[in-house]
Amino acid sequence: MSDSKETKVSYDSPISGIYIPPQPGLIEQINTCGADLEMIGEIISVDPGVSAAVIKVVNSPAFGLANRISSIPQAVVMLGVDRVVSILKTLLLRESMASLETRLDMNVFWEVSLSVATVASTICRQLNLAVADEAYTLGLFHNCGVPILASKYENYQQVIEFSYGREDGRITSEEFANFGVHHAAAGYRVARVWNLPTVICLAVKNHHSVDRLLDDQSVENPTLKTLLCVLKMAEDMVNLPEKLAQCDVDFEWQKVGGKVLEFTGLSEYDYEDLRDAVRFTLGGEI
Repeated sequence: MSDSKETKVSYDSPISGIYIPPQPGLIEQINTCGADLEMIGEIISVDPGVSAAVIKVVNSPAFGLANRISSIPQAVVMLGVDRVVSILKTLLLRESMASLETRLDMNVFWEVSLSVATVASTICRQLNLAVADEAYTLGLFHNCGVPILASKYENYQQVIEFSYGREDGRITSEEFANFGVHHAAAGYRVARVWNLPTVICLAVKNHHSVDRLLDDQSVENPTLKTLLCVLKMAEDMVNLPEKLAQCDVDFEWQKVGGKVLEFTGLSEYDYEDLRDAVRFTLGGEI
């Protein structure tokens, strides 16, 4: 079964009135190049700031490369177009959201997202899962609906803090009750507009429905389920609820953690070993 069964967003729903940043023209230019790696490298290299940012990400611990990459053409050849464009999109998304007027501390938001992305990709390498790049992209994009909604609703920060403080772990329920929409749905819309791979879009959409998805035997998409399990482990390891919503207990992990470990074949002891290994690999930065 393919990454199908998407639920289309109704354009008369609350989300239709929310600003979604458009995909930049730079991505459109790259899409017209086909398989011409040289031309793709040249297009990205035109902007020195973007080029430097992509190279910095490529050489970060998240990608675990044995040798440093020094240029965009080299990155395109060694990593492939899809991987480089995925990195580029995550950087451009952050840039496109810089002008959003919100009471969120956007520096903290992106620092947390980057931590989740880096830990998620490291988890994949530790467990020999062939989805490290996808996990990195998902880590950066999964909460992109948060600043989108925060720019529309002045009380969003208070609502999301209350959401993460719910002992039942149902984070999106509080947002939906207040706004008629939640950040997973808004993020899904962003992911679709930015033409992310279908499995990433579905993961963004379902990242607060992990227990339901793991229980649903009709969803025959092991990559989707694996990515969501990795994401939940990464969020737990970086203590996302405290950093994003000032909540010192991860109620969602308490709710879904057992099912996540069962799906990934890890015991509690294995999981603590994995946490230590990730921390060691990243120099204790989680």
